[in-house]
Formats: sequence, structure tokens, C-alpha cells
Amino acid sequence: MDYFKSKAFEKHRKNTYSLLEQIPYANSPVGWTFKGNFSIGGFEYFGFDESSDLLLVVSSNGRGIIDLAKAEKIARDDTDDFDLDETLLICEGFDVLKDKSIKLASKYGGSILPIRNKFGECLRRVSPLFPCEDIIYEPALEDCFVEGQNISCVRIYRGFLYCYGFSYSGNYFVIADDGGILFWERH
Repeated sequence: MDYFKSKAFEKHRKNTYSLLEQIPYANSPVGWTFKGNFSIGGFEYFGFDESSDLLLVVSSNGRGIIDLAKAEKIARDDTDDFDLDETLLICEGFDVLKDKSIKLASKYGGSILPIRNKFGECLRRVSPLFPCEDIIYEPALEDCFVEGQNISCVRIYRGFLYCYGFSYSGNYFVIADDGGILFWERH
């Protein structure tokens, strides 16, 4: 018997869908502030510097650096003459990130960015309405899939997701989609 065609699986699927759809939407989780978004034409990758909260963005038009603390673009490189390893998802930095290798998340799938921070908070990717996807913020010790342990979980994104991740400091997280980059800052 094929479990995925069974009544038990159908019941499980409906229960999971119902559980996820009960999680409320919030612009920002408690303790966080939505800081804004940047439109990125031809977006392909983003990654955080491991020793600062600078964000490297790679597009079909070159590379840019965003200072998330200041919410501003601080450098731009329009050339395509740089090392980008699309298998290992690593890109060489430039300008203030010169001589650094930046780990990336890709719109094409794959990421080596943190989805959990040092405070125990987690960004969970779920797809109850596939192909639309959600990002659910889980506070420390909570799990959106466990009833009673998901009380403070909130849905912060629903759309056509490319990639996401926390900064290495744990003080920022970024979500990228076809509209650009959305980012939040920890209080």
C-alpha cells in the first residue's frame, strides 16, 4: 500500500496544513524591526560578511555591498571580473570586503547561510500553499510544527521565495524574492 495515497497520510497532511495556517502573520517578530527593502535588478545571490553586518549582493549586473545597520548601499562593482564559485556558493569580496570570501545563498537553490542564530531563533521555510512559500520565525525552543510549542511563532513572509538567512552576528536576517531584498534588525 502506498502511504502517500492512504487516509492516514491525508489526515496528517490536512492537520499539518491547518496547524501552519493558524500561525499569525506579523510584519516583525517580537524583538525585531522590519527595516525595509532594496530592489535588486537581476538578483542571483547574497551573503553576509562573517565579521560585520555587511551584505554582499551578486546580480547579473555585478556586485554591491549594503550596510544593513545604516540601511544603505555603500559600494558597487559593475564588472563581471570576480571569482564566484557557484558550486560551493562562495564569492570574493571587494571594496571594504576585499580579500574576504563570502558564503552565499542562491536564488537557484542552495545556501550556506545560518537559518538559526546564536539566540536560538530560527527561520523555517514551509510550503503549505506550494509553489508559494512562507518563512515562519520561530523563537528559541519553539517549533511551528508542534502544537503548543508554536505559541509565539509568526509568519513573516509569504510569496515566491528565492533565499534567506541570518547574519553571523544574529542581529539581522534577510529574505530575497523577485521583488528584491527584505531585511529585519534585532532590537
